[in-house]
Amino acid sequence: MQARTRKQLLICLGIFVVLTGMAVFSRQVYLGFFGYVAMLIVGTATTTIGVVAGDAIRRVAKPDLIFAADGIDLLRKKVFWLLGPQAIGWFVGYIAFQGVMRKLGFYL
Repeated sequence: MQARTRKQLLICLGIFVVLTGMAVFSRQVYLGFFGYVAMLIVGTATTTIGVVAGDAIRRVAKPDLIFAADGIDLLRKKVFWLLGPQAIGWFVGYIAFQGVMRKLGFYL
């Protein structure tokens, strides 16, 4: 496993540790022990796949040259190309996570 993919996996795992902890202590969500374990595993897997796919798209589609009207516009474009496709991939992975959890019978 590449260092970049390992880092993305650890970030997604950290986010889902926090989300699972919030679900455990929530009064509105009850999934049971295996539901929380499934939430952690499935959520980490689907969002990691989304982030890796977003990063691959970013590396292919990132422009070599960025034109900007001013410094703020340049900063906005650079930040988008640094984080944007991975964040979109994470969101798509999160939507897939919700669909998988519903198919498994754990309703969030």
